[in-house]
Amino acid sequence: MKFNFKPSPNYRDGQSTGRIMGELTLGLLAVFAFSLYYYFSNFSASYGLRAILLMITAIVSACGTEILWCVFTKKDILNSLKNSYPWVTAIILTMMCPLSIEYYALAVATVIAIFFGKLVFGGFGQNIFNPAAVGRATIFASFAGAAAADIVTGATPTSSMAAQNWIINSAEGMSSFLKPFGGLGNMFVGLYPGAIGETSALVILIVGVILAIRKVIDWRVPAAYLITLFVLGAGVGMMHGAPISYALFHLLTGGAMFGAVFMMTDPVTNPTSAAGRIMFAIGCAVITIVLRLRSNLPEGVMYSILIMNMLTPWIESLTDGQQIKMKSKNIRNLVILFAAGLAITLLVGSTIKPVAAGSAEAGATNGTETTYNVTQHGFQGDNQFEVVIDTAKGEVVSVKMTEFNDTPGIGDGVNDEYLSQFVGAKSEADVNAVDNVSGATYTSKSAKDAVLQALTAGN
Repeated sequence: MKFNFKPSPNYRDGQSTGRIMGELTLGLLAVFAFSLYYYFSNFSASYGLRAILLMITAIVSACGTEILWCVFTKKDILNSLKNSYPWVTAIILTMMCPLSIEYYALAVATVIAIFFGKLVFGGFGQNIFNPAAVGRATIFASFAGAAAADIVTGATPTSSMAAQNWIINSAEGMSSFLKPFGGLGNMFVGLYPGAIGETSALVILIVGVILAIRKVIDWRVPAAYLITLFVLGAGVGMMHGAPISYALFHLLTGGAMFGAVFMMTDPVTNPTSAAGRIMFAIGCAVITIVLRLRSNLPEGVMYSILIMNMLTPWIESLTDGQQIKMKSKNIRNLVILFAAGLAITLLVGSTIKPVAAGSAEAGATNGTETTYNVTQHGFQGDNQFEVVIDTAKGEVVSVKMTEFNDTPGIGDGVNDEYLSQFVGAKSEADVNAVDNVSGATYTSKSAKDAVLQALTAGN
């Protein structure tokens, strides 16, 4: 018997593809509905409405790009839209973005995702990269500072962990770190700020199980990815005294669940064989955690998918052949890949260091007022603040940033007007009541830590 081999991208049967994409759309909308509930109930109607308008913006941009392409190439518009499913890319891309993303940034990223991520390769079924991941990479690269000034949802778990260099040195420290987000249980449900559709692991898992039962997605891909990510996270966490909670944190944040269920299972850009798909998932998990630990980005899921998309043809050639005869070879390759990934992760994990604690030095004293010069770590470097404390009243008199070492155009949103909100603060609760500057989470946190350190020193 002769087996024909064709590397990705791969076409799927038209009828089954229509059913798959239809049910996938319903699954995505179910997750989006939970997100709307969260924003409407925990913030305000304007936040929920903004999520809806962002979704509409992306869908219109995606369909508009497809229509213009059809006009240019003289194709039937309705038939092309029906068989290209541009709205799926738009929905996934929107749900990967924070609520604060500007409409124009999402629109441009959607156009790039559809055009450069799909159409230039020949359209649906011929693209080699996940289009939504291409769009999200565009936002990371070109629109990182494109955030609405009036939309502030606070620090996310991922950005907060990145500010700690992805290291928590004990189980008690991990528990304290998770407290502002309601603990792991609250994070599992998804009641915390983050990307629009990536926060609720519970809802995503329920939808994922249904889609797997309906054979819309291959269950082996998310299972292999999440198991590998957990083991790798536990290995790194074991070095720092919090293996289980640290590993669970990696699973519950940063789009790991969302990417595993809705993006890594893309039938066009991942391998066709079962062994190949498991290799793809393991590779994504290794790259995800390595990027989290060592890159300057708070997240690695999206980039891991794009990198493994490039390696899909190689994986296909590696697993090509009669699957029964290839079974022992595939198992050996999977074991080698997993062992290599674990070794690399542990090596990387052993090289990262906790963020150094900030310092506070007492300066001039004027009656009951003492000036503290405080240094706190931001995103790119250490920021320095001058905090004046009324030691008699135990409250903040003034806060001023004396040296800024974060990203220009983003972190400098933490200006004098923002810092004036800390005047009168007496406790940690007062300090944390001040919202972070949207898009400047790390710099905002450095300011809060500086104020808290000065309050502690002054009392």
